[in-house]
Amino acid sequence: MQSEAHPIRFNSKYSKARHNFLTAASGQATLIKSWQHPLRGIAGEKLYLDLAWFGDLAAKKVLLLISGTHGVEGYCGSGIQVGSIRTGWHLQADSNVAIVMIHGLNPYGMSHLRRVNEDGVDLNRNFLDFQQPLPTNTFYADLANVIVPENWTVETQMETLDQITEYLANKPSAVADLAKGQYQYWYAPFYGGEVPSWSNRVFNQISDRYLLDKQAVGLLDYHTGLGQHATGQLMSLPVNSEAKYNLASEIWGDKLVVTGSAESVAVYSPQGTLIAALQAKLATSNCIAAAYEFGTIYETEVFHALRADHWLHTHGDLDTRQAVEIKQNMLDAFYGVLPQWQQSVCNLAFTAQEELLSGLRSL
Repeated sequence: MQSEAHPIRFNSKYSKARHNFLTAASGQATLIKSWQHPLRGIAGEKLYLDLAWFGDLAAKKVLLLISGTHGVEGYCGSGIQVGSIRTGWHLQADSNVAIVMIHGLNPYGMSHLRRVNEDGVDLNRNFLDFQQPLPTNTFYADLANVIVPENWTVETQMETLDQITEYLANKPSAVADLAKGQYQYWYAPFYGGEVPSWSNRVFNQISDRYLLDKQAVGLLDYHTGLGQHATGQLMSLPVNSEAKYNLASEIWGDKLVVTGSAESVAVYSPQGTLIAALQAKLATSNCIAAAYEFGTIYETEVFHALRADHWLHTHGDLDTRQAVEIKQNMLDAFYGVLPQWQQSVCNLAFTAQEELLSGLRSL
């Protein structure tokens, strides 16, 4: 589906993005349900995970769109969701296939311009069985305090980046360890936590209440920060079921790649992902799922912004000009303000959504 850009779709302030979503969904959705987060946003605002259901609640197939798994990345997904409603795409929901949108899955990170949640947890590394021993990651045992140094001066930034670069040059396999997830260093990136997070628990409540009895669920989880500017890549996880991968491939063709493969913009296979957890929960039904990753700026700049944000929340002062600059860099790393970027990601997303909807109808 192609359409003209509409500025109301995208907004990089949490309250305004949420208002746009709820305004668009009001009067259109069969059900709107909200879960209030226990903490407040960056401006003192209340935070919510919102769900809008279009079509029949009893539909046996569900197409699910998620924004905000990684907090600040949610402004892109929010714009896509609002655009999907404003273009009337949601009107294709019916008694056979429902369209469901979860807005702001990690509302704290979305408001506070963080990729992680209120506990520094990367939500997309948090969907593990915490009754089992947690994975280890020697990369962070060696480099956690280098990635997030005590001081954030220009000299320290350059020295620590040189150390990280040298480490990766001497151990190329460690590139995949950088982002796959770690569970020991709460202040460092890609920390998966030690217990299920608030967003994890609410998402599981939603899944248990609304998805367990469905014949098929198709999921698109929107992300940003990897790949070339204004381009997108559909990524699935390595799966044990060849049939399920083939089904996803039939829907999206060669646009779909396996994360961690040579073709993927993600050189790692992440642990504890939402998609893996949902597919395990819905093992007896068809669960076709992909993350859609949209490029913003150079990945070296994205990593720099991420390191700075983790330093700020570990050692820095939020009430400084430096903090304002770091937060702006985080927004620039995971969101595109230009209308051309917004139009490009909408067109890519709308096409993938339409293909997924057609695939679900064919089952």
